[in-house]
Amino acid sequence: MIIFAPKGAPIGQIMKISLNWLRNYIDISLPVDDLVKGLIDLGIEVESVEDQQKRLDKFVIGKVIERTKHPNADKLSVCKVDAGTGEILNIVCGAPNVDTGQTVCVALVGAIVPAGQFEIKKAKLRGEVSEGMICSAKELELGDDHSGIMVLDTALPVGTPFAEYLKQNDVILEIGITPNRGDLLSHIGVARELGALTGNKLKEPELKSDFTGNDLEKKVSVDIQNTKGCLRYCGAIVEGITVKESPDWLKNYILAIGLRPINNIVDITNFVMMECGQPLHAFDYDAIAGKKIVVRSAGNDKKFRTLDNKERTLREDVLLICDGEKPVALAGIMGGENSEISNSTTNVFIESAYFDPVLTRLSSKFLGLQSDSSYRFERGVDIERTEWACKRAAQLIAEVSGGKIVNGFIDNYPVKLEKLKVPLRLSHLNRIAGISYTPERTNELLSSIGINTLSAESGTFEYEIPQSRREDLMREIDLVEEVIRLDGYDKIEIPEYSSLYLDTRDFSGKEYDMLREVRKYIVGRGFKEIISNTLVEENFQKHFGEDYVKLMNPSSDKMNVLRRDLYTGLFEVIKLNFENSNTSLKLFETGNSFSLDENGKITESRCLILVMAGEFDLKSFAQKQRNFNILDMVNEAEGLFEKLSVENIKKYDYNAQNALTDYSIEYKSRNNVVCKIISFSGKFLNSIGIERPVIVCQIPY
Repeated sequence: MIIFAPKGAPIGQIMKISLNWLRNYIDISLPVDDLVKGLIDLGIEVESVEDQQKRLDKFVIGKVIERTKHPNADKLSVCKVDAGTGEILNIVCGAPNVDTGQTVCVALVGAIVPAGQFEIKKAKLRGEVSEGMICSAKELELGDDHSGIMVLDTALPVGTPFAEYLKQNDVILEIGITPNRGDLLSHIGVARELGALTGNKLKEPELKSDFTGNDLEKKVSVDIQNTKGCLRYCGAIVEGITVKESPDWLKNYILAIGLRPINNIVDITNFVMMECGQPLHAFDYDAIAGKKIVVRSAGNDKKFRTLDNKERTLREDVLLICDGEKPVALAGIMGGENSEISNSTTNVFIESAYFDPVLTRLSSKFLGLQSDSSYRFERGVDIERTEWACKRAAQLIAEVSGGKIVNGFIDNYPVKLEKLKVPLRLSHLNRIAGISYTPERTNELLSSIGINTLSAESGTFEYEIPQSRREDLMREIDLVEEVIRLDGYDKIEIPEYSSLYLDTRDFSGKEYDMLREVRKYIVGRGFKEIISNTLVEENFQKHFGEDYVKLMNPSSDKMNVLRRDLYTGLFEVIKLNFENSNTSLKLFETGNSFSLDENGKITESRCLILVMAGEFDLKSFAQKQRNFNILDMVNEAEGLFEKLSVENIKKYDYNAQNALTDYSIEYKSRNNVVCKIISFSGKFLNSIGIERPVIVCQIPY
């Protein structure tokens, strides 16, 4: 039986990876299907694969042969279009700028328009037949302009596939990034993982400029006043730039991963961030007062207007980037209006820094503002990549803007962040994995992703963790998991039979995990384990009491309080399964719940919950189908008590019907409730869209 899980908060961010872009850093000869399987085997979830050529299938270059006014509509035109199909198409168009002689993008019948995902069909519009569509940039998700159609170069050959014209022959992978894998939020990070898969070496772009000299010191200075919030700050200046539209190669890369091209300067900062994972910020150098950069806490500064033209209220610990007079950016989150790049900018200062993950996360949550930059800083960027990224951006900006790099480089790094050193016992690895790894194989696997051996003594190895993984690989067990992941989870043999301990008297006085044995027993009784979200919707939580804990900065209105009862989060699971014709459910969950005591303090409790919902699944000639009832749950609870040797308990029945329950039962020991069974009322269940009975058993532990 499949248990359907509700859609809640995402476990991480979706990262789009361009296969063409990826090939700049590693040789890839694998077919796409094998590449996807390899990534999944490495524990990287591939959410979707998009072939650009298929995405723009049936979109071609066409020429408007004739345009006449629609006889029955003032704002429509009837166009005769040659799209290279062998016949002239009749297309009704509503764009005001369509005209005879234009070269345009034509969506043929059967094409799926990217914006809106609707299919083009042959149809009649106000009495005139239309056999396609002449496209705007917005309809193809190539820009925001929806005021008229795209008018292309007249020299383009009719009938050419539009994907070929755009040079969109790429394959885009959408991968799900878990919070611990911030290193995968870049193409170089993913390429490093593929190196472990293919055995090919990572190729990083060379820096052509040497950045020697001291001219930069005369133009700007950097003062880090909060060294805990900002551990490293690098900077470079490019003079004599021209802000303009980005070249095609840059726009194509930016568009491929779902970003919108802005101008050549901003696009380069985004390009480098998506290339190596290091967020950057470009300031208009001439707008920096005093030619001075100060990194400090907000202190008495209470307001700041960001690039999105919103005034933000600050807290005193929010980290700011300031010039000689005023704040110019929220460190690691977003720049300010007062120093943004404009069309008149001629000199640019490039910032590349390492901001503390915890402080960035606290500030981002407080401000209710998350950006691509803050998302990366919160998960920890590679502090050793800071310098390279700044120089790489300066070099590319100079190339695409006609500017010149000022001699010199700023690298303010007051307290060096040492690399982590983590031990790994080979015996411990083999015991957990169930595989006999040799020292050579272990070192080979870890070195494939840059984890180098420092020492080896008596079966214990010490490894140096790359800075890009310092927030992820901190303990011995993390390295154990990494070895198994890189070798392949499919290498672990699953035993044909698992032991099931039923009588816990055999374990009296011994150390063992009681919860694990209880879980085994419950699974043996036919229950399926689920994990529901700790965060729930306040309006729903109110049904069960007012003593819940409300979040100050919730990520969603649907997840704005902590659950006060474990069963609160189960109803969405039950409802979703019922809607998918899964109408006989036996579920269980263990976890924490939270509430406020009479003094307003948060209390935390743990419990086990069993759920029976819908139809009793026993069907036979002699037994008619029926629904679960409270006696079914009583049998399960008392069976569990017997296996746990729980004695001297009393049972209390309550036939008190109210808005929530029809019937409830409590089991007490010395006036302490050790188990509570509830049959929810039909009125309540119907109010939340559940039409079958739901019975729960809650056991605190």
